[in-house]
Amino acid sequence: MSGEAQLAAVKEYIAKYNLEDELSNGVNLAIKQNSDDPFRVISDYLKTLAKEQDEDDDDDDDIIQEGEEMPMPVNRGRRQQVVAAKLDVPSDWKPKVVPKDEAQGNFLKDSMKANRLMKSLAPSDREQLMMAFEHVEYEPGAVIIKQGDPGDKFYILDEGTCDISIESKGSVMKATKGIAFGELALLHNAPRAATVTAETKATAWFIDELTFKSILMGKSQQDAIDYVEFLKAVPILKSLDESQIKELAGSLKETEYPKDKLIIAEGDEGNSFFIIRDGEVKCTKAGKSEEVSRRLKRGDFFGELALLSSDKRAASVTAVADTTVLMIARKEFTSLLGSLSDIIESAANYNK
Repeated sequence: MSGEAQLAAVKEYIAKYNLEDELSNGVNLAIKQNSDDPFRVISDYLKTLAKEQDEDDDDDDDIIQEGEEMPMPVNRGRRQQVVAAKLDVPSDWKPKVVPKDEAQGNFLKDSMKANRLMKSLAPSDREQLMMAFEHVEYEPGAVIIKQGDPGDKFYILDEGTCDISIESKGSVMKATKGIAFGELALLHNAPRAATVTAETKATAWFIDELTFKSILMGKSQQDAIDYVEFLKAVPILKSLDESQIKELAGSLKETEYPKDKLIIAEGDEGNSFFIIRDGEVKCTKAGKSEEVSRRLKRGDFFGELALLSSDKRAASVTAVADTTVLMIARKEFTSLLGSLSDIIESAANYNK
């Protein structure tokens, strides 16, 4: 098999099992929990995806692609692994908020969506991180990062061209607008695995490890509080106890819908329940010129009957502004807690 064919086969395999996204999900989960054993968190997450448990995984090899940071290993038996220190956030720490125009904000969010580490973050996570990115300029020939130096910053190139080189290989990549480098610096202060040099006058956006982790951890804690409060306001979930509510809150998935995007269509099978985190939606029915309910906004919910059955949707729901929703599928709900109708019936019998 030729080199190109091998590379294509590897890419196909990675895409088939969604490996990049799932590994990124595990890493971000460890960051949000501020875990002092991130490998355990990541391992536990990946085990939930496994068909069978296989303990003999010590011989797997890590793959570092060109331009990526290479972690500094420490000896942990048969396998070389990275130890990331638990982050201690100063009590008076507050993230910087750097003013940006709409174009700059959209550029940073789009760049994060394309990045292996950040693309699996919730849209609102990327929104908060975007506000903290700082701008920096470099003259031609300036060394942005140097191989072997400690690093704690992640960069997204805005304008200009940069050369990425490794001592043993020479130049390995040319970075242009939107290219990011330094991802592993956000996980721990690892020595840089490559040198990045500005070939032209260049501008970039950067965020440091403390800011990145602190924003995600602080937001994760607030999200947990918000999600529980949202769920407690849903009438058909009143029979759930506190532990069930918290478990359900941990399974909500955040999704963005742009203005005028149809979220659910009248007549479709109902499979998911939605809570509005931000934005506004309208509810309409075929043959009626007026909307069939008030506009729904933050904290409002729709599609809740999908948790009880797969009845057809009674109305269409459309975003009238850029809208972020939290959602859970009936199948996932049932897997997590069991049948909601059974839970409600059980609670009713208990209260008789």
